[in-house]
Amino acid sequence: MKVAVVIGKDAHELERFAAEQLCDYLQRLFDIHILPTQDLPSSTEVLFLISSPDTNLSIKYLSPKLMEIGKQGIIWQRLYHQDFEKEDLPASCSILLIGGGSPQSALWAVYELVEKWGVRYLLHGDVLPEKSQFQLPDTDLVMEPILPVRQWRVINDFACGPESWGMADYRIVIDQLAKLKFNRILLSLWPWQPFLHYQVKGIQRQSATLWFGFHYPITDDMIGRDLFGDEIEFWNPDLPHDADYQTLVAAGIQFVRDLIDYAHKRGIESVVTATLTEFPPEFAPILRESQKVHQLAELTIVPSAETEIDDPALTDLATAVLQATVNTYPRANYVALGMPEFRQWADMYQKAWKVLDDKYQISAHGSLEDILASAKERTGYAGGPDRAVQEVKGDIVALYFYDRLIHELKVLEDTHRPDIKFIYNSVAEELFPILSCVVPAGGETLNFVDYTASRIVQRRDVLKNVPSSDIPCSLIYTLHDDNVGILPQLATGSLHQLTKDLQQYGWSGFSTRYWLISDHDPCVAYLARASWSENVTPDTVYRDQIQVVCGTGCVEDMVKVFHLVEMATITLEMHGLGLTFPVPGMLMKHWVSNPISNQLVKVRQTYQQALTTVKHARKKVQKKGERYIDYWIGRLEFGVGYLEMISAVRQAAIAETNGKSAEATHHAKIALEFACRALAAYADVAQDRSDLGSIAVMSEYVYRPLKAKISEMEQ
Repeated sequence: MKVAVVIGKDAHELERFAAEQLCDYLQRLFDIHILPTQDLPSSTEVLFLISSPDTNLSIKYLSPKLMEIGKQGIIWQRLYHQDFEKEDLPASCSILLIGGGSPQSALWAVYELVEKWGVRYLLHGDVLPEKSQFQLPDTDLVMEPILPVRQWRVINDFACGPESWGMADYRIVIDQLAKLKFNRILLSLWPWQPFLHYQVKGIQRQSATLWFGFHYPITDDMIGRDLFGDEIEFWNPDLPHDADYQTLVAAGIQFVRDLIDYAHKRGIESVVTATLTEFPPEFAPILRESQKVHQLAELTIVPSAETEIDDPALTDLATAVLQATVNTYPRANYVALGMPEFRQWADMYQKAWKVLDDKYQISAHGSLEDILASAKERTGYAGGPDRAVQEVKGDIVALYFYDRLIHELKVLEDTHRPDIKFIYNSVAEELFPILSCVVPAGGETLNFVDYTASRIVQRRDVLKNVPSSDIPCSLIYTLHDDNVGILPQLATGSLHQLTKDLQQYGWSGFSTRYWLISDHDPCVAYLARASWSENVTPDTVYRDQIQVVCGTGCVEDMVKVFHLVEMATITLEMHGLGLTFPVPGMLMKHWVSNPISNQLVKVRQTYQQALTTVKHARKKVQKKGERYIDYWIGRLEFGVGYLEMISAVRQAAIAETNGKSAEATHHAKIALEFACRALAAYADVAQDRSDLGSIAVMSEYVYRPLKAKISEMEQ
């Protein structure tokens, strides 16, 4: 069959890539070997035309639909021979326009067609159909997204999260995210990480680290040692280990720039965070009234509660951070200004409210007293109503502080990006109604309601309070919570309920929050589809993915598996926060003289039921789906084993408390056996750096402490 893929002579880089991708899939699926061309061939049976409105003048006149869709809209349209009278095309030639309202969406249109041909996009790669018949779509297609912001968080923190990924790992996932039509990455940078350098009043930044300064040695006795090659300590593969500050930060900055550039090459925008009220400790002599941050490892300093909003030293430090951020990363599309997780700088909230009210009349949306009273009534929130009130006070201070820097002091005026757009991140929910007043022009909001999806569902009424008709508002979606930790998690059902709410209330989209990714292929596939169609449900996506990847015989079993993992996830989100938080004491905090809770017993039973079901599915899987099924077997064996280990640890602690040392040692050894089996099951199915990081973390915080405890008991 003679096939041609044609692009315009002035085609954008993304359209050229789209054409290359189409040719690549034509080869992989149908053994059709072609390259993109800029000329209409005189003899062909099937002609693909790839275009967006600004890059192929001849095609846009042939397709009014292409000119009418939005920037993110995609289109397939059958064209006809008479439309090309001046070209020497055979009358029998089939012509398909694949286009979008922008070069970015033209690429998505190609991926949509490839998906129609039976390919499914997982986070670690494609799954091709067993057989695929070459044919053009029967009908034209026009698609516009319901949720125009589809954001994926990168870097973040913890060795078991994407902080441990190098560019080789990111390229794979970003390629797949482009196929799933995600359009932004959020580079969540922390002030102690090696990704920004600045100086203030002669003091230069001189300290940086990864994952809160913790260390994870790779030793010969650990489970899964062969997965780590010649590493002696787990570390990001693109950053130098044990390097001096200057070398580490230079590599870190280049790494972030490479990540931004690669995302842009796939049509994905970038958002870089800037933390303006938290600094490395070497700046303490400047910020004289400072305190240690109330956070893991206490690596940074923050203003004291009483620090004045216009404090010159704080202003100088924040200015340096913001200017350094945009000058270091001028290719970023947005800067996100976030609220601290724990609002320690809050006492000046009344003064800040008055200034903002005088300037923006924010009290028209509610008095300060009413807003604080509303925060006191926030129920079911981690930390309780006192924390909610503190969040409101701290955020009022921060909102004025940001407004002063941006609008009054104009600190970006002489930088590389005076036009940068801002996203205000994680403002307390009681302040949602005033955000349209205080967010800078052209800006957006990214909103945090609670740590996990099911917890937000319980308070979903708050979602209707965002000013979505005035500014774009997105919601943080937790796929995998670090408080629940490294246990298997799947939150699709809860996220489905929230997605329906976002659609109803006019939200712009979502931003993922996760540490591990390998559990979440079914969930991410759902989010990708639900962003474009109101009729999508988790089950329709589950069934589609399972049928293509594993075969029809596995569908019912695997749908049941996913439902069971979702049930376990909801229980853990309600009763297991902190259960496997990946920090020192991860396991030994369970050395307490009371048995495992009934809720955790239920989770273990649910995991076991899911494990039995997936093993049943394994007997019916088609060969290309074996890895998909085996992954879930390994993860669920790990989940069951980890909870059995916690139970045994608690039995050992009970026996120790009762003076039964031999029984305590016996239970501790059983716990170690469970730990080894669980880790081995996980290691057998590890797919990426997050999985390896989880194993390294558990070697340090689970395996080694438990061995040491047994040795101590046997002395």
